Amino acid sequence: MATARRSTDYGTTYTKLNLVPGTTIVLTSFYICPNNKKKVLLVGSSVNERDQMLFISTDEGASFQRQSISFTPDTLIFHPKEEDKLLAYCKDGRLFASTDLGRKWTLLQERVTKDKVFWSVSNVDVDPDLVHMEMQDTSEGYLYVTCLIQNCSDKMLTAQFLGKIDHNSLLVQDDYIFVKEWHQSDTYNLYQSDPQGVYYSIVLENVRSTKQPEENVLIDILEPDCHLHLHLRWADNPYVSGTVHTKDSAPGLIMGAGNLGSKLVEYKEEMYITSDCGKTWRQVFEEEHHILYLDHGGVIVAIKDTSIPLKILKFSIDEGRTWTIHNFTSTSVFVDGLLSEPGDETLVMTVFGHISYRSDWELVKVDFRQSFPHQCTESEYELWKLKDLQGEKCIMGQERSFRKRKDTAFCIKGKSYTSALTTKACQCTERDFNCYRKVISNMCEGGLNQQHSSKQHNCPLLPPKGLQVGIKGQMLAVAPGDDITFIVHQEEGDTSSTRYQVDLGDGVWAIYQNLTVTDEPIQHRYKNPGVYKVTVKAENMAGQDEATMYIQVTAPLQEVHLEVVPITRRNHEVNLTAIVLPMEANLSVFYWWIGDYQRPTLTLQNSLLTRFPETGEVSVTVQASNGRSMVQDTRTVRVYDNFQVIPLSFSTSLDNFNPNTPEWREDIGQVVTKILVKTTGVPLESLVTVVKPGLPTTADLYILPLDRKPAKTSKVRDKRIPAIIQFFNSNNVSFVMRGGLQVLVKLADPNAGYHGAVGGPGFWALTVTFSVSIIATGCFILYKFKSRNVYAQMHNEKEQEMTSPVNHSEDTQHIIQGQEFIDDDLDSQTLGNTGGSHSGVVLSINSRELHTYLTS
Repeated sequence: MATARRSTDYGTTYTKLNLVPGTTIVLTSFYICPNNKKKVLLVGSSVNERDQMLFISTDEGASFQRQSISFTPDTLIFHPKEEDKLLAYCKDGRLFASTDLGRKWTLLQERVTKDKVFWSVSNVDVDPDLVHMEMQDTSEGYLYVTCLIQNCSDKMLTAQFLGKIDHNSLLVQDDYIFVKEWHQSDTYNLYQSDPQGVYYSIVLENVRSTKQPEENVLIDILEPDCHLHLHLRWADNPYVSGTVHTKDSAPGLIMGAGNLGSKLVEYKEEMYITSDCGKTWRQVFEEEHHILYLDHGGVIVAIKDTSIPLKILKFSIDEGRTWTIHNFTSTSVFVDGLLSEPGDETLVMTVFGHISYRSDWELVKVDFRQSFPHQCTESEYELWKLKDLQGEKCIMGQERSFRKRKDTAFCIKGKSYTSALTTKACQCTERDFNCYRKVISNMCEGGLNQQHSSKQHNCPLLPPKGLQVGIKGQMLAVAPGDDITFIVHQEEGDTSSTRYQVDLGDGVWAIYQNLTVTDEPIQHRYKNPGVYKVTVKAENMAGQDEATMYIQVTAPLQEVHLEVVPITRRNHEVNLTAIVLPMEANLSVFYWWIGDYQRPTLTLQNSLLTRFPETGEVSVTVQASNGRSMVQDTRTVRVYDNFQVIPLSFSTSLDNFNPNTPEWREDIGQVVTKILVKTTGVPLESLVTVVKPGLPTTADLYILPLDRKPAKTSKVRDKRIPAIIQFFNSNNVSFVMRGGLQVLVKLADPNAGYHGAVGGPGFWALTVTFSVSIIATGCFILYKFKSRNVYAQMHNEKEQEMTSPVNHSEDTQHIIQGQEFIDDDLDSQTLGNTGGSHSGVVLSINSRELHTYLTS
């Protein structure tokens, strides 16, 4: 929790800001507009963090306007030119934009990398509302994309680099854009863009790096020798410097942490300084320090980067040649940051921190003004010309000279000081051009520039190399009919005279000229599912190259049905089969979850053989995925040590109504089971009829063991089986399909001998000696299923005869128990007076949406 205080006298006195009278506010950060220092933003929240808010000032913090917001900003980024435009980054990866100094916000994207968001570059990007960002795609890779703040939806994103880039690698600096492409060997290729950020060329290959847990990167780009290696690391705390510190207000002055040797050493962070823009370096400290420049670099302040409390700082007034130790406090404090007036023009700074982790902030003002007796005069400055390591004064087409305070002068530069003295354009030479094109940001004039404008030069013809083909959006799995945009990228070689032959794998091919230069999109739609090989061949007089990719075209999965016998023996081999809809779906991967086992079994086939080692109920789930969608189905298998199976057959006429779907088979099985339960008296929980897939239509009748304790004296035969066999032999068991077609249910082999399994004591015996017939009672049971219909897809020609729901077991059970096919109120006398010769159940399906079972 922090208290906001404002000082107008360089931190000598402070006035407490009462932002919301009577309410405690937690302030987390503040921001000052770089183009208008009168505009200040404070970020805060209520104590319970439920209410997030901004406090907006346009008068240097003299007054604030409260603005509630619906997100928690981690970082605010002002537009470099337009002072009322802001970007707000949240820790969860969301990026927001505002055009009215934070009063209204628009969500841009949700998977953005922290600190890898950049406003448009002036004089390079056409639209000032363009935003450059690194973001994560759906496959958890990282892309470099741009969009306008007015519309930054996924469809409006523009991929600026072909393929994925290394996480946390995007950098937009002045007229350049840099990204890194990672290899498996922990090395990188560093790419540099042209001014428009459209085309990229390799700047450094096989850069060695070490990734840190904090996502910092140490790089080493020099050949093995004794060189200075610097750590490139940005501080998470905005109030301390990173490992390399430089300011526009102090030209030529650079401080950095690193080491001397043949390579960069992770744990060595000695401090080095240069005052001539990197031409010469000298070591100043053995350990890393936080750096603050005051008075345009006239004073350099350094505080050790450590986790222990401090009471001293070091400062230099001669560009780091000598250092003085200063006790800035009598009580050691944990240093949280260093502050000075924006612009580093003052000689007053503030060290803020805390004495203990439970204490409030301590602010210590350090004023160096008394160390300097007067304002600098012209005689106390000297001329300094910028030169490279070879002594060349023309750098990037310019000679630049600056004025620096003399080493012997002890004076204040002040706010009116300007370091730049003269800038003179150089005549263009060969070193200012890459293949007869002027280097980006080079300011040379005349010389070869005039020759190039009047005379055309041809670059040497180079063979195409590093050809790549990809898809905009990185989706390698698409649906039939989807619009696909292919992108061709060539890293090296000539493009103007190169011919590109593109084969899209489905019989469509074309030839392009200048493809990677004109950025002409290759757009296509695949009509049919399949895997297509896309090939691009680049060829010119100097050589050729080829790139290949595979694209999967498949319709999204709609449903999957798990087929498995509902009853099996322990340790008996069981076949699990997944039926995927639509039937033409291809390249599916199947995940099988069996019982309580936490890790699935993966297969490319839609079936799996398994065994169940324990008795009881086992849940089996299958998930089918094809890269665009995932569906699942679950079934329960009952595992026993012993049970009996009686094979059944049906009238061949039933085959005409069989659409070979799981639901239809379940319906028929339930009808047969219900008939046997009503007519034999066998308990419902001990009978299950399972209709088998395929034709001819057959079934297995399972007689399950009863939950009874075995007899102590002897074991007797299970008398249910003889009762069921006798019933089948003495009666015509049948049901009636729509249209009056009677379907008989018979023993598959009437002559086979079926013996009861070992079970409990005999408790009933049933002899069926009469025929049973059920007369129509006019009872209609309406059963409306879910709107999905799978029969039309799997067996279209049967849809007028038989359709059925996707999942109805629970509803069907409710109907069987509640209304029932054979009325429970009919007593034995009623059954005996029917005078018929068969048990009849009418099964009728009226339409694809409304299904009716009729009982008669």
